[in-house]
Amino acid sequence: MAADRIIIEELFLQMPGLSTESARAIAAEVAERVGAGVAAAMPKRSLGALELRLELRQGAGTQELVDVVARRILEALLK
Repeated sequence: MAADRIIIEELFLQMPGLSTESARAIAAEVAERVGAGVAAAMPKRSLGALELRLELRQGAGTQELVDVVARRILEALLK
């Protein structure tokens, strides 16, 4: 495993109203951002499980959704 990244084995996001294809694309981008952020800030170790409940404004775009989800996961992991 490269020192500048981690591998996220499973990422489950429930995103009502999105197609399966859109949800998978968003999950992939969130996983990439979280992996890079965690690898840069934490020593190697198992992170275990994390459960968060997030609410976004109605009509939030894909980029806003990715930004909020990735940021909240990183905040929870790094506190």
